[in-house]
Amino acid sequence: MMHQEEVSSSAYEASPAEVQSVILDWVKATEAFHHRYANLTEVINKMQANARRHPAQSKTRLRKLIMLRQHMSDVLMTLLLDMTGEKSGRSAQPSKPGQLRSHACLLDELNREIDTELTQVITVAQA
Repeated sequence: MMHQEEVSSSAYEASPAEVQSVILDWVKATEAFHHRYANLTEVINKMQANARRHPAQSKTRLRKLIMLRQHMSDVLMTLLLDMTGEKSGRSAQPSKPGQLRSHACLLDELNREIDTELTQVITVAQA
């Protein structure tokens, strides 16, 4: 007689309140990210216009901001692909709360980096 063992799942199941909290954190981080992306684009456009009038303006700063904006675009595309499950031929799976939390943390980190860069640009422009 064969004895079948029950396989118990040790996976953690998040409560609806925890899932809602994670989703709200992700939404806030995403909205802040988009807002900063728009601000960064506006600053870059102004700097490019000023660079035409004043070629001596710091092109290094402008290049750094453009690279940061490209990095932001790359991160956002990666996160979107991760959310849809389309990379590496995976079938679409709903995102897990831990995945959303890590996305929110990454976006928050980038938001801080963008804030630092924008603050430096504004400080230099005011001087």
